[in-house]
Amino acid sequence: MLIPINWLKEYVNINLPLKDLMWKLTEAGLTCETVKKINGEDVLDVEVTANRPDWMSVMGVAREAAAIQGIKVKEPKIQSLPTPSKTLPIKLIPDFELFERWSGVIISGIKVGESPAWLKQKLLSMNARPINSIVDITNYIMYECGIPMHAFDYDAIKGSVMKVVKAQGSEEFTSVDEISYKLPKDAIIIKDTERIIDLAGIKGGLNSGINASTKNIFLHVTINNPVFIRRASIALGLRSEASAIYERGPDKGGVVKVLTRAANLVLDNAGGVVASDIIDLCPAKRDLALPRKVQLSFEKLEKVLGIKIEDKKVIQILKSLNLSPKKSKTGVVCAIPTYRADIKIEEDLIEEVARIYGYNQFPKTLPKGVTASQKIPYYFDDHFHNRVRELLISSGFSEAMTLSLISTNLIENCLLDPEKHITITNPVSIDYEHMRTSLIPSLLIGIKPNQGEVIKLFELDKIFPEEIYKISGVVKGETFREFKGAIDLLLERLNIKDYKVEFETPTGFWHPNKSGSIKVGKENLGCFGEISPQVLSNLEIKDTIFAFEFDARLLEKYSQKAVFKPVSEFPPQIEDLTLTFPAKTRIGEVVKIIESTPHVRGYELSGIYKGGFTFRIWYQHPTKTLTNEEVEDIRKKLLAKVKSRFGGMVRS
Repeated sequence: MLIPINWLKEYVNINLPLKDLMWKLTEAGLTCETVKKINGEDVLDVEVTANRPDWMSVMGVAREAAAIQGIKVKEPKIQSLPTPSKTLPIKLIPDFELFERWSGVIISGIKVGESPAWLKQKLLSMNARPINSIVDITNYIMYECGIPMHAFDYDAIKGSVMKVVKAQGSEEFTSVDEISYKLPKDAIIIKDTERIIDLAGIKGGLNSGINASTKNIFLHVTINNPVFIRRASIALGLRSEASAIYERGPDKGGVVKVLTRAANLVLDNAGGVVASDIIDLCPAKRDLALPRKVQLSFEKLEKVLGIKIEDKKVIQILKSLNLSPKKSKTGVVCAIPTYRADIKIEEDLIEEVARIYGYNQFPKTLPKGVTASQKIPYYFDDHFHNRVRELLISSGFSEAMTLSLISTNLIENCLLDPEKHITITNPVSIDYEHMRTSLIPSLLIGIKPNQGEVIKLFELDKIFPEEIYKISGVVKGETFREFKGAIDLLLERLNIKDYKVEFETPTGFWHPNKSGSIKVGKENLGCFGEISPQVLSNLEIKDTIFAFEFDARLLEKYSQKAVFKPVSEFPPQIEDLTLTFPAKTRIGEVVKIIESTPHVRGYELSGIYKGGFTFRIWYQHPTKTLTNEEVEDIRKKLLAKVKSRFGGMVRS
């Protein structure tokens, strides 16, 4: 927001150097970063927060400058309008869902011309182009008071009727700057008896705009529904000073005052006479015009701020903000002006006192506290999750973070059922309609655009509706054995014992013949395997993709702490055994036999060649050195079990 210094000085005396004023305003929340030269004038460039629409005006910034200096602001003097000397008819048909307040007045017999030099200078200092005396006055009022207004050519309003409605969508509309638009659905529009004459809150219509031949005008001010203004502005890619103010919410109680000020300026600079009473339509006029009462307790002020501010100082600050404080038994009661819609509760008043007092005046203290002796409610221990992350990252995976919302199209492409997903009632996009039931579809979308021979992604996050954590990964460019090695490492390092692999998985994105489940007892830890070729075709992925998805709760449940045994002081004997097995033998079951054999301290599958599996085996006794005969006896027992159970033979 641009604030010309000379214009600002018309409403408030500035007793500080400009740099000090800028710093004080910034400290109070109204950030002033730079001073620009515009048309030869010094102009502040201020950053307005969304909750302070009153700052989007020279008058609003003047009030703030007066408050931080502890002085009074000089409000513009507004004279009452003369009694109408004639009456021109106008019928306004409101919709209070769209317009919370609608005020207007007709002025007849004006002469449209060039604005006086002082008015043009004001607009030029705001980087605005002067147009004519009527339009310039409406813009001047908006910049001065922060309330947008519009002037219609009264004679162009067909049937002297104005009706506010929602656009149906795709209507043609040409704005005053001769640009044509197709209106989005639910944009707020004003129609006469035949056509659209205004895109309310954003742009006036060319067919009702002010021109050199205009003799009669209808000045109006509205308080528009900010949601509809915002949506229409985004849909059209059209943003104006007026729409920016309407999105934040202008002063509902100042409507008639600014209308009167604008009408007086028209009479002074364009002539004419008042041709109607002031029209003011709203569903609850008293609620909009009267200030709100909010109470502030001195005790609570001290408790929240942590410091004691003298009662006299508090009252002085509130007075400087025009909040009209009146003492009560425990504090003060403030009458909140209608332009301060952001002040609604006691905490808002506490914030006002603190920022004007100055946060930099608060004493510097270190936080005080004690270490909790018990876990706080809803404490989440993420140590196990971080352990899993470390293991997967050490296996070459990169962590991905995808959205919890997915599209119907992705669900169907992954051969899942949209009906089994939670559907969002008002999604921001068709790409985010459903809550995911698996992390893998989003990971597949993530792996698709990544270039490289080997891509390994994992994610640890919630699925719905169960709201449980899953650990999922997808791999491109590796063999199945390499992929399975990462799963084996994960389970081994988590010290999960006695699990078994069953080659059955739920239907969906899994390959029906090349995927399986890992179970402990009857509980399914998760699934792993190849992604269905049909899914890959649907997603236009040409590579073979392997994936896994585990239930984090069950992994943590069956994860055991490692128990370390003393290292034997007696040397081991090490040998390689190459075994052959019938087709479809599960080598994992063979490994369990090797592990359970007494005095086998360790093993390693060191090689696979032409159907032979070479195991390097360590034989070791905790209390003595094994003899060759003892090792041979252990080997015979081991091979006998392998042969009887799996038909395994030693390759000669």
